[in-house]
Amino acid sequence: MRGLGIALVVLVHVLGVDEAHGLRKLFVPARLELRAAYDFIHSFNMAVMVMGSGAVVGTLGRETRSFTRFLGRKAHTLLVPLGVWAPLLMGLQSWSSRGLRGPVDWREGAAWLAAAWSPAQSIFWFVHVLFWCTLARWLFQRLVGPRLGRWSAGVYVAAALLLHLGASGCARALPPAVGDYLTLWTYWNRFFGLGLWVGPLLPEVCRRLGRLSPRAHGLLTLSLLGALGAIHAGLPREVYALTCGLNGPLGFGLLLSLAVLLRRHARGWHVLVHLGTHSMPFYLFHLYFVSGARICLERWLPGTPLAAHLVLGCALGGVGPWLFFKFLEPLALFRWSVGLPSIPGTSPVRDGAPHAEGAAISSA
Repeated sequence: MRGLGIALVVLVHVLGVDEAHGLRKLFVPARLELRAAYDFIHSFNMAVMVMGSGAVVGTLGRETRSFTRFLGRKAHTLLVPLGVWAPLLMGLQSWSSRGLRGPVDWREGAAWLAAAWSPAQSIFWFVHVLFWCTLARWLFQRLVGPRLGRWSAGVYVAAALLLHLGASGCARALPPAVGDYLTLWTYWNRFFGLGLWVGPLLPEVCRRLGRLSPRAHGLLTLSLLGALGAIHAGLPREVYALTCGLNGPLGFGLLLSLAVLLRRHARGWHVLVHLGTHSMPFYLFHLYFVSGARICLERWLPGTPLAAHLVLGCALGGVGPWLFFKFLEPLALFRWSVGLPSIPGTSPVRDGAPHAEGAAISSA
C-alpha cells in the first residue's frame, strides 16, 4: 500500500499540485482534465498515507516509556530529513524558477531557505504531521491508553475529531501561522487515528481478501474505485474537505484491496514493495527528477505531447530516486540524513515514518 501511495505521489507531482507547477503549468487552461485528475487522487491518497502510518505505529511500532528515547527516534527518522533536505529543495526550486542574480536575489533566496521548514512551503508538511501525530499518540498511550484497554484506539479517533473541531473554531483567534499549523495537524490526525484503529484488523482483512476468487476480488476493487469517483464527482467543489474526509477511508480500502490483488496475481509486485520499503528516499528526491524531466523537455523539445511528459516524468520520478539512493546508500552521512541506520543491514525502528522498512510493513 505504501508503494502504491508513493507511486501516486509521483504522479500527482508530475500533474502539478496547482497551476504554477507540473504539467498544469504547461497545459493550462486547455488541459483542465489535469486538474480533475489531481483533485481526484489528492482526495484520498495523502489520507491513505497518513492512515497507513497510523496502522504501522499501532501494530508494529516499538513502545518505549522513555520520552527522551522517543524524541531521539523522531529526531532521527523525521526531523533530520526535514532539516537537511527541505532547505536544499527550496533553494533549488527558487534557483530553477527565478535564478539568484545579484545581492537582492541572494537575500531573497536566503529568506526562502529560512522558510523552508514551514509546512506551507513544500511537500515536507507530511513530515510535520507525522511528528505531531506520533507525539500525540505517545502521550495518549502514556497518560490514558492502558486504562482504556481495547477501547483505546476508538477513543483516540473520537478525541481527534473533537480536537479538530475545536482547533478549527479557535483558529481565527490565534495568529494565522499558529492557527493554520494547528488546523493542519488536527485535520490529518483524524486519519492517523483511523489508522491506529484499523491496524490490528488488517491481517484478518487481508486473509479474507486472499480467499476471494479473482473475479470477486476484482469487482470489489472496481466497486471501491467507483465509489471514490462517485463521491468526487457528486459532491460540489465547495465541500472538497468533505470529499476528502469520505474518500480517505474508502481510498485506504481501495489500495489495501489492490495491494492484495497484485500480490496474488501480478508479477513484479515486489517493485511496489521496494517502493514502500524505501519510501522516504523516494519521497525526498522524486521532485528533482520529475521537475528536471519537465524542464528539459520544455527547454529542448518544446511542444512535446502530454503523454510523453506523463510517461517520462513518472518513469524518472521512480527510477531517478532509486538510482540516487543506491549510489549514496553506503555513505553513513547520507543514511543519517534520510533517517536510516548508519550501518547497512540493520533494521530501522518501525515508528510509522514514511521510510519504515521490512516485509511486514510493505504489505500493509
